[in-house]
Amino acid sequence: MAVVAGALVAGCSDGHGPVNGSGSPEAYETIDAPLYVYEILADRMAADSTSIDILDMLSEPRVEQLLMNHVPEELVHVQAKREAAAAFGIDSVQLANDSGAVMLAVSAMVQNRASKEETQNFIRNLGEDLKGDGMWNDPNWKIRIADWVVGLDSNWRYNDVRNNAAPYYGGNVPYFERYMREFFPIAYGFEPCGASNAGAVTYVNQGQSVYFANNYEHADHSRVRFICDANGFQWRVANAIEKDTAGFGAGEYDREIREGRVNHDNYYIFDAGNWRVATPQEADGFTDLVDVYANLKSNEKVVFIIRHSERTNDTGPSGHLTDNGKKYARELGARLAKVGTEDFYFGYSGYTRTYETCENIAQGKGQLNYSIVELPYMDGAWYVKDADKAEAYTNSDGGGWVVYSKYGFTGAYPDAFYDLETRSEQLLKDQILANIGSMKRVNVMCTHDYLVVPLLAYTTDGHANVRYYEKNRWVNYMAGVAMIISADGSVRYIPVKGLETGIM
Repeated sequence: MAVVAGALVAGCSDGHGPVNGSGSPEAYETIDAPLYVYEILADRMAADSTSIDILDMLSEPRVEQLLMNHVPEELVHVQAKREAAAAFGIDSVQLANDSGAVMLAVSAMVQNRASKEETQNFIRNLGEDLKGDGMWNDPNWKIRIADWVVGLDSNWRYNDVRNNAAPYYGGNVPYFERYMREFFPIAYGFEPCGASNAGAVTYVNQGQSVYFANNYEHADHSRVRFICDANGFQWRVANAIEKDTAGFGAGEYDREIREGRVNHDNYYIFDAGNWRVATPQEADGFTDLVDVYANLKSNEKVVFIIRHSERTNDTGPSGHLTDNGKKYARELGARLAKVGTEDFYFGYSGYTRTYETCENIAQGKGQLNYSIVELPYMDGAWYVKDADKAEAYTNSDGGGWVVYSKYGFTGAYPDAFYDLETRSEQLLKDQILANIGSMKRVNVMCTHDYLVVPLLAYTTDGHANVRYYEKNRWVNYMAGVAMIISADGSVRYIPVKGLETGIM
């Protein structure tokens, strides 16, 4: 009897199950290979007293056809057998020099998850497929087998095949695994894995496969991706960080946070020259404002453009902060005071709540000499070109958070909003940089979420984690952008947070 073992597979149950609650596809495959094949071969040899292997059985119809085509009899068996091996991606040299491993690999793939009867039917059907031209012309079966092999490969369950076959090899089972690993990339149509594409990550675009994806970042069907492993130059299932950071290259700035390309709920941080998994505290993509201040060089200046602290329900110009909002701002000021005692410049939008945010930060840091300058360009309507149209979209498309984030990250509503790049540069260069000489080394500008979100979209090249229209994530109170001006006049931007998280 065949030994049955359950194998955890990064796919779907028997090729067709659902993904689990965490979003990672899982399944349990049945591993019977290759005992049924060996039983079938034994039955056949007992019936006609001939020695036969799996490739002989598969090539029998092809032998008949070649004889009918007047191929010399002394050549037909060799040709047909080579063609049967080639159907599984095995060349004549491998067949000649490593026949034991080849036979075991082909036996396992022929049987895959099938019963004895199904295996017999498949042998007959594949033989008939090979008969006419020596080619395997059924992509559906190739992909079904490839899916099964990937399940074994992703968890290295080849040992189940090896253990089942051990009695037939006197315990000395050859290295058959390589031929199974080399089969599935052929079935999926991947380019050969070699030095030129080592490290490349790809996906299955064959719709018959349980690992099919519409495109690399589309995860509705499968989250499984494949990497050309530089160690041995073979395709294998990519791990989470390999597939999620593929194509990232170097981060645009230290501690940049990016969402995973496949697992969109995973976040990665560029740290010390490499991408790593971000901690939950890092995953929002915002750096603590105090840390940015602490690491500011003596010849650098910084402008913190942040949303006001927690407000009341009054969103008009005269609306105040809550008591907690005032407390949060004072606590931020106190944390800043532990880094340095220099006086800050403060600017506000003209709204009461932005004034109170600046005021409480100054008081919290113990700054006695401060003035809070009204800055009209810090108004939340900075990006609005047509207020009536912006309001109409807000009312019709799910609210301001949807509309303003969709505008910032997708360029939607061009009739209501200015071009993002042009308007952002007007703010950063024409308003802030043009007046930096009249400010201090450290500057805090308190504004509104409707300005901060599009600005984050622009300064992070679309990487900021505040795409409310897509992810239901919005900028938190006292979060925004740090604009750091170097001594040579160059500028870099870092998303910053004044509270524990930068998103809400």
